[in-house]
Amino acid sequence: MALPVFLLPIYNPDLFWHLSAGRWIAAHAAVPSADFLSFTKRGAPWLDFEWGSELLFYGAYAGGGLAGLWALKSALMLLCWLAFDRCLRVDGVAPGLRASALLLWALAAFSWSDLRPELFSVLLFTVCLAGLEAMRADLWKPSWRSWLGAAALFALWSDLHAGFPLALAGAALYAAGELIAGRWRPARRMAGLGAAAACGSLLNPYGAGPYAVALLHLREGAELSRDIAEWRPLNLANPAYWPVYGLMVLAVLALGALVVRARREGLRRALPWGLILLAVFLGLGAWRHERLAAFFGVVAVLLAALAARAIGRPRALLAAVWISGLAYAGWLAPRLYLAGPFNDKDVPVRAAEFVACHGTALTPLRLFNDWGWGGYLGWRLGPSRPVFTDGRYIFQDILAQEAAATRSPRAWESFLSRYALTGALVGNRAVTFPATRRYPDGSTRTFQRPWYLEYFPRRSWALVYWDDKALLFVERSAVAPSWLAAHEYRWLLPRDRAAFEDARSRGEIPAGAFAAERRRHDEESRL
Repeated sequence: MALPVFLLPIYNPDLFWHLSAGRWIAAHAAVPSADFLSFTKRGAPWLDFEWGSELLFYGAYAGGGLAGLWALKSALMLLCWLAFDRCLRVDGVAPGLRASALLLWALAAFSWSDLRPELFSVLLFTVCLAGLEAMRADLWKPSWRSWLGAAALFALWSDLHAGFPLALAGAALYAAGELIAGRWRPARRMAGLGAAAACGSLLNPYGAGPYAVALLHLREGAELSRDIAEWRPLNLANPAYWPVYGLMVLAVLALGALVVRARREGLRRALPWGLILLAVFLGLGAWRHERLAAFFGVVAVLLAALAARAIGRPRALLAAVWISGLAYAGWLAPRLYLAGPFNDKDVPVRAAEFVACHGTALTPLRLFNDWGWGGYLGWRLGPSRPVFTDGRYIFQDILAQEAAATRSPRAWESFLSRYALTGALVGNRAVTFPATRRYPDGSTRTFQRPWYLEYFPRRSWALVYWDDKALLFVERSAVAPSWLAAHEYRWLLPRDRAAFEDARSRGEIPAGAFAAERRRHDEESRL
């Protein structure tokens, strides 16, 4: 049941700026300290605290292309699965109940089964959780070697991804849980191990820099959530998060069952207080920020497994888990992309090929691009072609400006002028505005016209490429007239069918020019 989660294709658009950074690190044998991928922030300070992941990503791509990246993702998912199974084994969960817990883990993993640096954090967080559970159960008493090992592990972790503070918070909450239970010695061990890990996390090229970036994200989380979907709360409209919502309900039920049993049997001090505190902490965090759902899922499933064991493995509940899990997987399976190792739904592959094919004419442009597309464009078009923005945190201020500029054509014109932009690669969005046409006989008719006719007026801008995902506009004065004459779309415009048919019925569309544009569009669509 877990196998499909391991084998899902990758689709993360940020993967490509990670690859660009990995390529730079491999070429320079150093870690970046300033931006080199954009023309808007070139030379600005940039703490690339994920440089270790990026180097591994680039190595996987150099060895096997997109298939190599997919294989790396699948291997990391398998390691996360095995680490979670280790948590269950540490707590002595029986095989049948373990199988149910692993099924729940796999269902929740649909929401984060992609190649991101966070995968390393999920893996190492789960390893740390197994260690904390072993200490809580008195199965492991750390020695001074363990302190050194924790420092070394977190030194490595701080070079892979900035998720290590979650494990430090877990150590603190587990220590607090042991204090609640009146177990002072395990609490001291957990606190000491957490302190050693915190010291080790500073042993990276940026020192305390990853902490500073994490605090910046926390401080500006509300602003980020306005512009970036994955910084928003869990979205019930996204089917991938349905199992996470189910786990939230299950975690509340598990907590209630453990508390009722402890009160009835007088075993309050035996409750897994550290796990409970961590589940509450991550549950509240995941509710506000979907990127924490992966970490909450690990803790919630473990808590549910312990509760099910404590109340005697109710067969009806386990049967419900399997039936709902199979039903969800069966419903989701036909909707998954299975055509290859990479799903390009979030990147403008064909538009990037067009830009690459016409590099001589388009290279001089200062090209605006949607924020999520910058990583792919920078990777595909090479280091000689810097982008406007990509998925990194350093573009936070530009994202806010861009969001404000999209509110009106005049604000958008001012935004383009501020950054001296002479081209724009934007999404082919289904947004229209009402436009009324007056005919020679005095009659009028209102059409819904595409938004870009207002934001990129034809007197200054020309549409030179479009597909179902992207539109490419160039400023007329920024390209050679001969090239523009050969590539501008004057009649075959996307999402403007009603106005087009009206003009054609009146004989206003030259048949030969329109046929030539259609042939050109068909050829470009096959790039």
